[in-house]
Amino acid sequence: MKYFDMLAKLGIGNAHPGGFAATLRQLEQFPIPTNSRILEVGCGTGRTSCYLAAQGHDVVGLDIRPDMIAKAKKRAEKENATLTFLEGDAISLPFPDESFDVILVESVSIFTDTGKAFSEYYRVLRFGGQLFDREMIQRKPMPIEINQEITKFYHVDRLWDIKDWSALVQTVGFIRSQIEGPFMFPKSSEDLFEHPDYYQQIDVGSFLDLSIWEIISKYNNIMDSYEEYIGYILVIGTK
Repeated sequence: MKYFDMLAKLGIGNAHPGGFAATLRQLEQFPIPTNSRILEVGCGTGRTSCYLAAQGHDVVGLDIRPDMIAKAKKRAEKENATLTFLEGDAISLPFPDESFDVILVESVSIFTDTGKAFSEYYRVLRFGGQLFDREMIQRKPMPIEINQEITKFYHVDRLWDIKDWSALVQTVGFIRSQIEGPFMFPKSSEDLFEHPDYYQQIDVGSFLDLSIWEIISKYNNIMDSYEEYIGYILVIGTK
């Protein structure tokens, strides 16, 4: 079992860097204009997308995993939220050019071809539109064995640092860009306590699946043991 399989089976909606608390802080610090058309890339179980739809925005949530999309649709029904969920890939977005005012990404770009993903974000953004992408980063150089352990667990090629992200967002063509952070990861229990997910959908029998507990244990060990090396940033680009 892989990390994303565990997230899907447990229906976790706050696995992105900083949890749902970071999402709320971002939306408070960088308010989205009223009635914006928003694309959330890698929407997972749809928690953020449904929250944005409840604020009156026109929201499309996209995820590569059909099991995540199925849970996102069920969440929308339970929350009585009106929005669209589609299956799709960040590196080949199924939308025409200049389709969205805002693109929101919460820990997706690092798990795919990051350059292609950013080119797609730029393509489907309208002129004047903004990208908000919160991603895990390498806060400082780390021993190679630690780097390998982290990249193997998350199935990523490498961990980017701030300079890498800054260079990418400028290369793609955004007229203005900024990077907030780096921030340290909070304890996951803090987010669960402060912002419980009342619409989390857990697959039957998941708590009896030892492979799930192995992934959770490994995740907690990485977060606790290597917190000095990893963190997250918010990349903002204006087209």
